[in-house]
Amino acid sequence: MKTFCLKIVLILLMANLPAAIELIPQIEGSPLTGTFSYGIFRADSLVELRITLQISNNSLQFVREADKRYVAHYKIVGVAYKKDELFTTAEYEDSIIVSDFSSTNSAEPKKAGQISILLPKGKFRIVVILEDLNASTKASASFKVKIPDPAKIRISTPWFFTPHDSVLLTNKIPVLWDSIGVAAFVYDIPEGCTAYVSVVGIRAKAKTYPAHFRSDSNGTIVYAFFPISSMDGGEYDATIYLRNKRGGIISKVKVAFTIVPTSFSMLRYHFKELIRQLRLIAKESEIDDFENADSSARDSIWDAFWRQRDPTPSTEYNEYKEEFLKRIRYADIHFGTPYKHGWETDRGKVYILYGKPDEIERHPFELGSPAYEIWYYYSQGVAFVFVDEDGDGDYKLKETR
Repeated sequence: MKTFCLKIVLILLMANLPAAIELIPQIEGSPLTGTFSYGIFRADSLVELRITLQISNNSLQFVREADKRYVAHYKIVGVAYKKDELFTTAEYEDSIIVSDFSSTNSAEPKKAGQISILLPKGKFRIVVILEDLNASTKASASFKVKIPDPAKIRISTPWFFTPHDSVLLTNKIPVLWDSIGVAAFVYDIPEGCTAYVSVVGIRAKAKTYPAHFRSDSNGTIVYAFFPISSMDGGEYDATIYLRNKRGGIISKVKVAFTIVPTSFSMLRYHFKELIRQLRLIAKESEIDDFENADSSARDSIWDAFWRQRDPTPSTEYNEYKEEFLKRIRYADIHFGTPYKHGWETDRGKVYILYGKPDEIERHPFELGSPAYEIWYYYSQGVAFVFVDEDGDGDYKLKETR
């Protein structure tokens, strides 16, 4: 696999890494955004911090060239600070070329780029900047990282990849394939060592999958595949375990990731859940059309449903559809509980129907009363009061003002 031909000597991380980090536009209203995740690799006496970026076409500005193709140019910059002083930087520049206008509006996060920063042991603050070179706009985010002693490496930070063309993914994974792979470099493993991968979610029991080893000029890699098409959207952990001959655990590494449902996966594997989501905005007759259709007709009904709500039908991009799906994903990430998807909660439903509040008044520690929040929508002349009655993070809607 092409994924295994990586120009790296060795990698390691002994702690759980966060799922993908969101890039925030520097100019309000800019569509430029993306996500990235990072891993730690050994490179001789230093450590390589590798940052993998994922963007979608609709976040970039495309320009039509003379050959009638559409081209977007972007640059990724990584800046490392040590004690607030500039330590080093790295850059990566690339282009996306598509042949038709509709592809420029694709919301699928498939394009990945990488930058690498060599660092010694210590604590650093990393700033990641994505620049749209056509639009002259930027999006950025920062995080703090503790670089370990490279001499103590045993197993690397895992990374994710697609099973067929081996495109590297960030830890925010859209369900565009039936399965994906997870891999890591290992160092100095004993003879007879075996491995497996365990995947567990906030609402999903742990499942294990056999792992395999592969050696090349860059080192020894452990890898495994696991299905994602039937997995619920939300946050998960994947843990790679190394075992000795007797079955004892000699090393492990855990990485967090997020499953992002797509139309493809919802229509085929989570149809009942999709219907419950659509009930928030659909007419009962439209729900009946979906429920009475066989699986072969669902795609066309799905397309017709959104086409009727498209505010700009003369263009390929359906703003209403993309905003609805984006709100579903946001609700799942920010309002979900161990017992409910985020879109099923009262806060999630209000967010999906009304969007981001103009102001949120939070009261997490009121003496003698449960935590509550007030969401204000000034432009719509309404406010919602949510109360966490059971203390489980599921805020119930108690009052509309």
